[in-house]
Amino acid sequence: MLNIFRIIRHLVVGIAATLAIGVPLWFVITAFGGKFDIWTPLDAFRHVRSYAGILLPAAAIAGVAALIVAVLFRVVFGSKNAPGAGGYIAGFAALAVGLGGILYAQQVRAMAAGVPPIHDITTDFENPPGFTQALLDRRGPNSNPVGYEGKTVTDADWVDPHWAGRLLPGVQTEAYPDVRPVELDLPPQRAYALALDTAKDVGWTVTADSERALSFEGTAETFWFGFEDDVSVRVTPTEDGGSRIDMRSISRVGLSDLGANAARLELYAERLRERAGETG
Repeated sequence: MLNIFRIIRHLVVGIAATLAIGVPLWFVITAFGGKFDIWTPLDAFRHVRSYAGILLPAAAIAGVAALIVAVLFRVVFGSKNAPGAGGYIAGFAALAVGLGGILYAQQVRAMAAGVPPIHDITTDFENPPGFTQALLDRRGPNSNPVGYEGKTVTDADWVDPHWAGRLLPGVQTEAYPDVRPVELDLPPQRAYALALDTAKDVGWTVTADSERALSFEGTAETFWFGFEDDVSVRVTPTEDGGSRIDMRSISRVGLSDLGANAARLELYAERLRERAGETG
């Protein structure tokens, strides 16, 4: 009888240990598979979203089961035959992975529900910074369109009626009021150089720049999954001799960016103001 219970204990602990190690490893491989072109970033995200609902609860259940088995083994067979620390470690680790992942997934869902399902953010609604044909070619024919005039939030069934069907400028103004042009008391050429350096500092890959046109464009890649969002920045002289910097960030794929493009432009604007203060 004791041997049978030992086999059961080893089996349960083994499953818990496998999930405690395997689930995080699976997530990293899946996420970075999108980043390194093993599959597309969108497919990587879909894989994580689909299988996390199975693997995370399984890890949590296996962790609880391993802890219960370890405690029962000690109670029934005494401390002499009690399992070692490995069984408890595997149980707690699997439970932490499962519950931690479930809580994080709930936070992501809550965040997604709290922002409009848009993926094109700009500081100039009337004349958003544009993109060169070379960048449009890199985006590919199946990417989100970059045309801005008349663009609305999708009215799919899953979209909050508060956002569905509305034009982007009104939605963005309500959801991201801090996304605004940066106005600097610097001459345009100096502001342009500063804006270009700041883009590189925040990790954007600048793919085209024109000092003559006072504009540049590039791509920002997310750490997880490797989603590529394209950015464009334009400097315009103001009447008082200063400069206005307008920005745009648009995702290549996906309906909702979970607020990533707005956060990117807010961070960029903050860094740009900081650098202007340091040099001005």
